[in-house]
Amino acid sequence: MEASKKIKVLLVRPKFSSIVANLEPLGLEYVAGLCRDLNIECEIFDEFQYSWHFRFGRLSRKIEEGGFNIVGFHSNANTSDYIRNTSDRLKKKYPHLYIMVGGPEAELNYRDFFTDSIDFVYHDNGLNSLKNILLEGFSPEVLKKQNGVCFKVNNKWVVKEKGEPVNNFITRPDRTAFYKGLKKNFIFLKGSFAITKASFSCPFECTFCYCTKMNGGVYTERPITEVVEEIEAIDHPRIWFVDDTFLVDKERVRKFCEMIIERKIKKHFMAYSRADFLAENPDILPLMYKAGFKDILVGLEAVSDDFLDDYNKQTSRDVNTRAIKNLQDNNIVCNGLFVVSHKSTRQDFKELYRFIKKNNLLWVVFGIFTPYKGTDAYDEYKDRLVKFKSKRLDGIHITIKPEKMSSFMFMVRVYILYVLTYPKIFCRTVFKTAYDTKRTGWI
Repeated sequence: MEASKKIKVLLVRPKFSSIVANLEPLGLEYVAGLCRDLNIECEIFDEFQYSWHFRFGRLSRKIEEGGFNIVGFHSNANTSDYIRNTSDRLKKKYPHLYIMVGGPEAELNYRDFFTDSIDFVYHDNGLNSLKNILLEGFSPEVLKKQNGVCFKVNNKWVVKEKGEPVNNFITRPDRTAFYKGLKKNFIFLKGSFAITKASFSCPFECTFCYCTKMNGGVYTERPITEVVEEIEAIDHPRIWFVDDTFLVDKERVRKFCEMIIERKIKKHFMAYSRADFLAENPDILPLMYKAGFKDILVGLEAVSDDFLDDYNKQTSRDVNTRAIKNLQDNNIVCNGLFVVSHKSTRQDFKELYRFIKKNNLLWVVFGIFTPYKGTDAYDEYKDRLVKFKSKRLDGIHITIKPEKMSSFMFMVRVYILYVLTYPKIFCRTVFKTAYDTKRTGWI
C-alpha cells in the first residue's frame, strides 16, 4: 500500500448460514469507529443484508463505485474458506487492491490466511497497532514496529507477536451499520438486539471453547462505568452482552445493576453465564431482574457428569439443575445451551430430552460438538476429523464420526430434539407467554 495514497476502507462481514440470529457486526463497528476518529473514509459492507446470489458481483460493484483501495474481511471459523477464495478472485480482478483479514479466526489461526492474494493479517489484542498503521501507513518499516501483525516482504510472510492483553477499547463503535440493517437484525423469536462487550477472553478452560484463547488467553474486564455509558448511548431497547460469561464477579454485576437502576436506563438485557455462578449466587438475581435482565444464556452443555468432565466444565448435573431453578424462581428466562457429543448413545439423547422436560426448560439450543482449530479439543481430535471445511463449522454438522451410532441416525436424533422442543417455543411465543418462567404448558 502506497503511503501517499489516500486510504478508503471497505470492511466486509461475510455471510454464513444462520437461522438462529442475524446480529450487528460489532467487531467491524469498532474498526469503523477507529477510522471515524482518524478521519479515514470507511464503510461496512454487511453481506447479511443481502441475498446469497451474486455475492462476488455485488462486492465488486461496491469496491468500484466507492473507490475503495483497502478491503478488510472479518473472519470467523465458518468463513475462512470463503475469505481465501474471494480474496483470490478480488486480487485477480483488482491487482492493486490491498486485502486485510482480522477477526477471531485470524487472531487464533493467522497462518491460515498466508496466501498470495492476502496482504495483511491482524491478530493483535486490541486496536492500538491498527491505529498506528492507519496513521503512519502500511509500509514494511511501519509494520515492523507493530505488535500482532503479519505482512509480506519480498513475498515472504513476516509475523510480529501479539502485544499485551487489553482491558478496554480505544474507541466507541460506529453503529451506523447496526441502525441501517435493523430491519434484518433478529434473534430467533426474541426480536432485534444490539450487542456489546464488557470483557475479553474467559477465565475458564472448557476444551471446546474458542473464547478462552482470545486476548492472549487472559481474562480482563472493561471499566463498568464505560460499559454503562456505552449502553446508555445505544438507541435500542434490547442489549445482548456477548462476553463468553458476563457473570463472573458478583460485586461487579451488582455495581452494574445499581448504576443501570440509578440512571433509570430501561432496557432488556441478555447475557451468558456459567451454571455454577447462578447456582451459587441466587441472591443477586432479584437485583438483575430489576435492572432489566430478562434472558440468561447458560452453558449447561450436558446432563451427564461424564460428558461435563469431558468438556472440562467443572460443573455437574446438580449444578445445572439448581441454576435453572434459581433463574426461574426470579422470573429470568434460562436459555439452555447444550453440546451434543459424538460419544452420545441413544439413551443419552433420551436422557437429555427428559432433563429438559423435567426442568421445564422452554428455550434450548443444541450444538454438535465441534473441535474448532485453536482449541484444546482440536489438538485432541485433529486426527479424527471428517469433512472439516469451514462452512461446516457451525454446530449443525458432524465433524467427528459418532462412536455409538451411524452419522445418519445421529443427525436424525439431533433433529428429533428440535422437533420435540421448538413447536412449544413457537406456541408460547404466539400466546405471549414465552417469558413466563412458572408456566409449564403449551400456552
